[in-house]
Amino acid sequence: MIDAHVHLWDPRVLTYDWLEGTPIDRPMLPADYAGEGTGATGAVFVQAADDATDPVDEARWVASLDWPELIAIVAGADLAAGADVVGAQLDALAAVPRVSGVRHLLQDTGVAAFDDLAPGLKELAARGGTFDACIRHQQLPALIALLRAAPELVVVLDHVGKPPMHEGIDSDAGAAWARSLAELAERPGTFVKLSGLTGEAPDAEAVDRHANGFLAHALDVFGPERAMIATDWPVSTTFGAGGSAGAWVERVRSLVTASGWDEVADGTARRVYLPHGAAALAARG
Repeated sequence: MIDAHVHLWDPRVLTYDWLEGTPIDRPMLPADYAGEGTGATGAVFVQAADDATDPVDEARWVASLDWPELIAIVAGADLAAGADVVGAQLDALAAVPRVSGVRHLLQDTGVAAFDDLAPGLKELAARGGTFDACIRHQQLPALIALLRAAPELVVVLDHVGKPPMHEGIDSDAGAAWARSLAELAERPGTFVKLSGLTGEAPDAEAVDRHANGFLAHALDVFGPERAMIATDWPVSTTFGAGGSAGAWVERVRSLVTASGWDEVADGTARRVYLPHGAAALAARG
C-alpha cells in the first residue's frame, strides 16, 4: 500500500507558523509515521511548510531524510507568481530527487484569485508535473473553471474536496458537493485522494454518520482506477475528530471492492506520481 498523502516537518529546521499552539508543534519525522500501523510500504510527501519557507528548501530537506518508503514529493510552489518566477521555481524543484509535482494551497484563497494560477498551471503541465488541489467544497466550481486553462494537466483532488462533514451528503451542501465532484470527475487526467475527512469532522459521530457516504460517491464517480488511499498523517489524525491512521485505512478498504483494492491501495498512486517508474516533474529545455 502507498499512503498518498503524508506530512512531515521539523520546526527546528523550517517554518510552520500554523502549528503554533497545537499538539503537533514538534518534529514529526519518518520514525513517528512508521509507528502508525497503516501497513504502508510507500509514501508520498505533501507540502507542509509556511510561505516563509522556500519550497525548494522543504523539498531538499525531505529528500535528505532517511525514509526508505518515500516514493514521491509534492512540493510547495507559488503558481501565481508570474511566468519567470514559476519557471525558476519549477526548474529548481525538478532538480530535487523524487519531486513529482506541486501544491499551491487554495483552501484559504478567494475564488476571485483562482485565475491568477492559470499561467502557472500551464507551465507545470508543460513540464509533466502533477498538481495537488487542496480546496474546500464551496470552491469546487471555481476549481473546475480554473482547470479549463490547462486541460492536459494531471490533477489530484486532495481530501475528496473537503466535503461538509458536519452536514452529510444528504444535505443541500452535500448534494452540491456531489454534483461538483461528478463534474470534476468527467475531466480527463483527474484523480481523487480518499483522505482528510476526519480532520474536517466535528466529532467521531459525524465520521461514523457521514464519511462512508462521501467516500462511496467519490469511488463511484472516479472509479478505483482514479482513486488513491491516503491518511493525511498527522493532520487528520490530530485535528477535528482525529483517530488513528490505521482505522482510516480500514474504513476505506471496507468500501472498495476486492477487484478495485489494488488500484486504490497502490496502482493509482504509482501511475500519477511515478509515470514510467520515475518522478514526473522535469525542467524546461
